[in-house]
Amino acid sequence: MRIAELLNRGRPTVSFEFMAPRDESEVELLERTVATLSGHAPDWVSVTYRLRTGEKTLELVTRIKRHYHIEAMAHLTCANNRDETRRILNWMEREGIANVLALRGDPPGPGEPFQPVDPALAHGSDLVKFVRGNGYRLGIGAACSTEKHPESPDLEQEFRYMRLKVDSGADFLITQLFFDNRFYFDLVARARAEGIKVPIVPGLMPIPSRRSLAFVTQMSGASVPEVLQRAIDEQPDDEGIRNIGVEHCIKQCAELLEAGVPGLHFYTFNRARAAIQILGALRGQQMLAS
Repeated sequence: MRIAELLNRGRPTVSFEFMAPRDESEVELLERTVATLSGHAPDWVSVTYRLRTGEKTLELVTRIKRHYHIEAMAHLTCANNRDETRRILNWMEREGIANVLALRGDPPGPGEPFQPVDPALAHGSDLVKFVRGNGYRLGIGAACSTEKHPESPDLEQEFRYMRLKVDSGADFLITQLFFDNRFYFDLVARARAEGIKVPIVPGLMPIPSRRSLAFVTQMSGASVPEVLQRAIDEQPDDEGIRNIGVEHCIKQCAELLEAGVPGLHFYTFNRARAAIQILGALRGQQMLAS
């Protein structure tokens, strides 16, 4: 089933992002996380793409869909030329994958420029257009930012990128992580005012540690509210920070659900504990169906 259909059915979806393993040492942890979270009724999940282990993404997406009967979406980036991208998309359709998240991909490291393999596939919108224009019957998701990305000159540029992805054929959008719901509400309000009607799913990350927070904010440009940062600074260890992160994410989700968001998408970093706690709290408050 296309994820856009799930997002338009009238009740919020719950979804998880899993990170494709970098090597065999990460496979067991990932398998345990997938098995654990599959028991908490996700409507769909996504799996990130790494060039070096790209086949692992495709294998995992297929396995999740067949073994756990959960709609699974593969990320695809501009890390391949058109012929290789076409081969991957053909494989997806042949294996019954119904959705793809079309992304530009990350640069090699912070501050380094992104270098496309194929000039015709240099941006996420190029990949969206390629999938749509070559007749694939896949549902297409794309990413958007609620705040200025480090590579963009301003938020206006981010909005233009988002519109271009939708105009190129994206069926729905998932935001980069954010910690202040005002940014999400502002983005959605502007999108609707300018005629962008596709579902915009908030991407959420319960903070796992001080180090992880520093990394994701540097890469994404997400800001941390002053009150939250002060609470984090007062914690003596990562366990205290993790608890603060879960509590903050529960409050974010409650406000988002009250506002009628189409779904909640959790960046899990292949850990199940925080997501389980958050969903348990929301279901306990009867904000999500059990």
